[in-house]
Amino acid sequence: MRVMEANGAGLTVQITSDPWFPILDKCYPSSIVPGLENFTVNCLFQIGQQRWDPEVVCDLFSPTEAAIILGIPISQSGGDDSWYWLAENNGFYSVRSAYKLLQDQKHHSDIPQASQFWKRMWDLKVPPKTKDLVWRAASNCLATKANLCIKKVLVDNTCPMCGVYAETEVHLLVSCPFAWACWEFSGLSTVGRESPSLLQWLEVSANRVDKEVLGKIVVLCWAIWSARNDLIWQQRVRSVRDVVVFANSSLNQFLKAQGRENIPSLSPLKAGDGSEHWIKSVSGIKLNVDAATFDRDSKHGYGCVVRNLNGDLIFVFAGCNNGKVPAELAEIMGIKEALSWLKCNNYTQAVIESDSLVCVEAIRSDELIAFGFGFIVDECKNMFKSLSNVALFFVKRSANCAAYFVARHSISLAERMFPINSVLMDFMSILMSDCSS
Repeated sequence: MRVMEANGAGLTVQITSDPWFPILDKCYPSSIVPGLENFTVNCLFQIGQQRWDPEVVCDLFSPTEAAIILGIPISQSGGDDSWYWLAENNGFYSVRSAYKLLQDQKHHSDIPQASQFWKRMWDLKVPPKTKDLVWRAASNCLATKANLCIKKVLVDNTCPMCGVYAETEVHLLVSCPFAWACWEFSGLSTVGRESPSLLQWLEVSANRVDKEVLGKIVVLCWAIWSARNDLIWQQRVRSVRDVVVFANSSLNQFLKAQGRENIPSLSPLKAGDGSEHWIKSVSGIKLNVDAATFDRDSKHGYGCVVRNLNGDLIFVFAGCNNGKVPAELAEIMGIKEALSWLKCNNYTQAVIESDSLVCVEAIRSDELIAFGFGFIVDECKNMFKSLSNVALFFVKRSANCAAYFVARHSISLAERMFPINSVLMDFMSILMSDCSS
């Protein structure tokens, strides 16, 4: 039902009959090529290696499914294939999660379309305040100028963003020229801007996108409303780009803090965690690492910045891989790459900093994690054992700006190396700001 088979060597997992797809409501991929009934998952690997063959996967599956498959981590140690429970945080079966799944299935078929939209929205992994805002707006309870005029609080219902039309919920958040520019800039304009109500526009949008994109739509609605309030109450004008960047960063920070609720909180913070500003290392080099996901390109990347005791730049490297993965999986892969770099370059004393609390806690913890994220955590733990005097700390995003910049640009920076005199100017300004703080 909601069991998934984890890929060890992939020798026993049938492509078409075993539930190895990491999607709650779809356990089996639907191949676009017939004749795979008797083949196992290892046929999708590169010959002689424990990694996916992108060309084979993309030839056999739809682009959406290929992106999901390429994002599934494979244990580099091989070993036997094993099962894990997809509906529980740590991958182990529990009666509670099974009961919840059965209750969801029981009521799903009886829910009308509008109720199905609300159910999808309340289940989204987005900040609660954004869902509350969309609920009030779609229920015509938002304090727009049009609603305040109806209640005799105001006499002018003109939209403050365009200064032309009445400020209703659907106008302010969708059809206003400023709002629509935000939707087009973000790439989320899946339906037209003309709709009789915000609820109908949201319902149509929800039917055309997956859960992740719907979450971005909800957060962008909240960001547009925030920009409107900044203009009215603080006379602060936000650009279209500012609003979209604010929405994306707010969602990313929330997902990192929550770990998308895929990973339980495993261990408490320790001394040295939580720095808000970058600080020079007192012993050995310092590596700052971060990751990014690029949903539109079905890729994920990482960036790592290496500096010495004086804060001088030693090395910058980035990588980008195919596959659509959760944020915490991209982050743990970035930490693994930082550890691999240390091992290859024979550094014996170093500090690694990451702004992913979920990953730092998982590496420190002794608790087992059964699903794909756990494969990479185990590999990181083994590398830490082989490296002497290497410490891992959690820092705030503000202390990890350099790595964040490289990660966000990893698509264009991947496989490139930078001499000190040819570093990007924007990146150099971040390095200088770190050293001056």
